[in-house]
Amino acid sequence: MDEQPKPDESLANVPPNPVPPPPTHTASNYGLNALVLAAAGAGAFILIGGTMTPCMGATRSAKLEWQERQAQIEQAEHDARARESEQQ
Repeated sequence: MDEQPKPDESLANVPPNPVPPPPTHTASNYGLNALVLAAAGAGAFILIGGTMTPCMGATRSAKLEWQERQAQIEQAEHDARARESEQQ
């Protein structure tokens, strides 16, 4: 039977235990890695797509403001022409 080292015994006299080799990749590991990679890619796609949503809304808002400003300019031009024709 295995003898337990005595408390006063030096560790230099204890034989080393071999380090087991790292596990090799099996087919199930490849499948799991592919699944994790696909989930991470989908998550990144959703997060990046979600950050673009406010930008699209801001672009639409800016376009509406521009259209409103253009309408105000056209109305001002129309009013100026009307005043000129009244004065003549």
